[in-house]
Amino acid sequence: MNQETIFDLAYRKIWLVVGAAALVLTACSATTEERLVADIRADTNRDGIVDGKDVGDGIEKGKWTAEYGAIVLPNIGDVARRCPTSRSPVSDAELAGCHDAADDVARAPDYLAPMMTMPVGRGVAGMTGRVEPMGVGADKIRIFVKRQDSWIRLRPDENLTDAELRDGATLGIDSRDVVRDRAVWDGSVTVRFTVRTGGRTVTDDIALRVAPLLLHSHNQNAEALVIPSSADDPAYDRFVGDLTAAAQASGVTAPLITMNTTDTWAQDFVEFGYVSMPGAGGKTISLRVAIRSPQPEREGGRSVFDLRGPGMGAIQLGGAGDRHVDSFGNVETIPPYTHNGNEFPQGRVIIGTGNRNDATVGSPELQKFFAAQQIQPPLTLDTTWLVVGHVDEFIQFLPTPSGRGWRPAVSDPRRGLELLREQQRAGHGAEPAFSKPGAPDRTIDNVLADQRFVADNEFAARKIDENVERVFQETGTKPEDFVRIPGLYELSAGIDDEPDALVSFYPGAINGVLINASNYIAPRQWGPVVNGRDVFEAAVTDAYRSAGVSVHYVDDWETLHVAGGEIHCGTNVLRQTGILPIAR
Repeated sequence: MNQETIFDLAYRKIWLVVGAAALVLTACSATTEERLVADIRADTNRDGIVDGKDVGDGIEKGKWTAEYGAIVLPNIGDVARRCPTSRSPVSDAELAGCHDAADDVARAPDYLAPMMTMPVGRGVAGMTGRVEPMGVGADKIRIFVKRQDSWIRLRPDENLTDAELRDGATLGIDSRDVVRDRAVWDGSVTVRFTVRTGGRTVTDDIALRVAPLLLHSHNQNAEALVIPSSADDPAYDRFVGDLTAAAQASGVTAPLITMNTTDTWAQDFVEFGYVSMPGAGGKTISLRVAIRSPQPEREGGRSVFDLRGPGMGAIQLGGAGDRHVDSFGNVETIPPYTHNGNEFPQGRVIIGTGNRNDATVGSPELQKFFAAQQIQPPLTLDTTWLVVGHVDEFIQFLPTPSGRGWRPAVSDPRRGLELLREQQRAGHGAEPAFSKPGAPDRTIDNVLADQRFVADNEFAARKIDENVERVFQETGTKPEDFVRIPGLYELSAGIDDEPDALVSFYPGAINGVLINASNYIAPRQWGPVVNGRDVFEAAVTDAYRSAGVSVHYVDDWETLHVAGGEIHCGTNVLRQTGILPIAR
């Protein structure tokens, strides 16, 4: 969106002053007959306070813009943990349908957006008044009135009490759902306050909108790691122990969260996001949301709903089947940026086209969902050259303290080939290409003599170049901004019946977990060891160090790598919420 011009800002200030003066003059000159005035307020100016004293909440309240207008949260947590678990004998729809806003009880009032009605003149007798949502989406909105110490659902056909009309009513509002499809509902809601007496009726409208569900970027620090259950696998238990140690060394103090599934790929069946609105005192009120991938045949996705609790909701996006392209390992987020006059204050989603069997950009439900949020417009990258076909196999984004605040990092097959050639030229061509016990018995010379292998990596480099060029064009980054991470690819060995597509040869270093601006967890490389040093591991460490990032290595060979994935694929992350600009 374009910045407001100086004229726009000046006009708004003038209008606020004129509007405030008009309110005062009206109040001073009104007769008893004219005192029948309906006036409803919400946090239109987004300062987190609705007390009736702030003129800013009363001006332009009937329209909603990117900069102005009250925000409503989808109140879909489970504060009392009353909802069924993934193992309960209920349908997916029943599982997803249980949350704090599923009925008419205010179970989580902390997530109600504040509203109030201003006092209606004491000199007016025989009044009735009601507050109700209007238009499309009204059925998804709940309005509550505070009576004594309790929040009571205010139904559209229910009147306020005489005392509430006379003195003003304290109200709260929330939504039963996130916004899913703009063609059905874009999250906008108008709340109308109607007052009647005798033959007179007056109304006042206020515009609100449900907060968009934002996906996290790497500019938000990790707070906890999420993994699937080990199913009593000793190799996986070792992986979890090493991952725990690496997370703690990186500054994560929370224990690992274990999901109630043995589906290995925790990154794929769930994506974490959040919704937020302004709170009092400059605070941000945020609710985490776990999003089940649009893969209903993927049983592990049901475990997403076990994460529901205080401050955490969960949703599912429909979909059909279990296609790779609909996995959330194929969804990442570019941090906030501005380019060519276009602002992306919450960044942008990136999504791959999937593998050759998919050759699309995700399920219709997923596309509609991203479009409905109106804040992180997707950028599509080509992943058809990969077996799995996910963007996390070759690109990520690293926080930086200067410039735009982040740098892209990409896998670099050319550098990977050059590392092997350097060792060959130095006389180490007979050394094993892998240092992992039980790995394929190949030497550096043998690998480099494989013309198909070399050609495949040159092909991978060209495909990465094409994607890098697209990122250049869309973000304004330059070649020198990119961090090049050594990595090699090979033809799949029977993984997912994709004989002409590529998977990582060494564990893909790019496919790890960024904890914060200084710490990264990567798969141990198991490259050639020369003079006691893993050549690939040293090069990966140096590449990340150039961006100010320290690398912590974890062995994922047996648990993830041989199955076609790496640490990022097999884990997930809860990141900080509320540290970016308020969702608008």
